[in-house]
Amino acid sequence: MEFDELKKRLDSIIDKAYQGGVTLLPFLDEGEEAYIRDELSHHQTLYLYSDGKIIDSSRKRFIITPYENNNLDFKIVVYKIIYNKKFYEMNHRSILGSLMGLGIKRECIGDIVIEDNKDSYFAVTEEISPFIKNELRQIGKCQIDLMEYDKPINNIIKYETKTTFVSSLRLDSVVSLAIGKSRGDAQDLIYQGLVTLNYKICQNNSEVIREGDSISVRHHGKYLISHVGGKSKSGRTIIDISKRI
Repeated sequence: MEFDELKKRLDSIIDKAYQGGVTLLPFLDEGEEAYIRDELSHHQTLYLYSDGKIIDSSRKRFIITPYENNNLDFKIVVYKIIYNKKFYEMNHRSILGSLMGLGIKRECIGDIVIEDNKDSYFAVTEEISPFIKNELRQIGKCQIDLMEYDKPINNIIKYETKTTFVSSLRLDSVVSLAIGKSRGDAQDLIYQGLVTLNYKICQNNSEVIREGDSISVRHHGKYLISHVGGKSKSGRTIIDISKRI
C-alpha cells in the first residue's frame, strides 16, 4: 500500500473498528508498520495483530480489530519456486520483477527469501495466489513451477558493507553517501517523506545519525549504520554503511 494511501485510510479503518468492524490490511513494510503502530498506540481499546508467514518477516499483513483474538487468519500463501538450480540462480529483483510484471501490486507481495542452498520462496496474499499459481511460469529466463509451502522459513537478512568518510553525520549527508546521489537530491527525498530513520519518517535534514541507526530510502534500499568511528586529519568521520541485499 502506498504510504499516503495508508494515512488516508487509517482514520476510516479506526472508525470501523470502533463500530465493531475488523480490517485486514495488505502487506506493509517496516516504515508503514512503525506508522500504524504509533497511530494505534493512541487507541488503547483497539487491537493490532500482524503476521508475515515467514520468520522475522520485514513485510507483514495487519489486522485491526476491537476484539482480542489469537486465532486470526491473515490469508497469506507462501510458494516455493521449483527450478533447475544447476543452471539458474534466483535473486530478489528478478522474482519481484516477474511478480509485478503480472500486474500485481507491491502490497500483495510479502517477503522474498533465497536460502544459501538456492531454495527460493515468496509470500503473497491469499486473494491473489490463484492468479499467481496459474500465470507465473517464468522468472527471468528460467522456467519455473510453484509449490505451496507451509514449513517454517527464516528470513535471514544479509548486508553489503562499505567503509567510507562523511563530512557530517547529518541525515542528508549520510543519505547522499548511501544512495550515491547529491546532497540536494537527498534533501528532496527527505522533504518528500521518502526517508525513514529507525522505521519512522524523518523530514529533518539535520537529524544526527548514530551508530546502529536504520535508514530506509524509498526506491533506493535499506541501510544500517553499522559503525561510526573517529575523524580523519581533514575532519571527516569514518563510518560503515551496510546495505540490505
